[in-house]
Amino acid sequence: MHLVASLIALFWGYASLIGIVASQRWSRRLRVDLLFGGVLLFSIMVAAGIVPVIMAVRVKVRSLRILSLLLGLFAVVHGFYHLASGFQQPVLADVVFEPISLVLLVGLGAYYSKVGVA
Repeated sequence: MHLVASLIALFWGYASLIGIVASQRWSRRLRVDLLFGGVLLFSIMVAAGIVPVIMAVRVKVRSLRILSLLLGLFAVVHGFYHLASGFQQPVLADVVFEPISLVLLVGLGAYYSKVGVA
């Protein structure tokens, strides 16, 4: 009976030790994945936001210029939100970039509902 209890205690201790090491490894890996994901999303959003900004500069129609400028600025600012979130800067991400991107998105929707409905 003592042998079984000793083996269980030994296994439990070993499993706990493996769990601690694995959780530290997963934590480190999660930080790297979060950083890589933030940088990747930032790159995608900025690349997607540059196209409407360039279009806003070149187009002559005023309403289309404003719509594409709002869309491009939203994508770029939202990309900065993901970058700050990836670098684990919650104040910068949640207090600065998230409200700005929300205002740009709501402004895009409001302007589109004003001029886009034919």
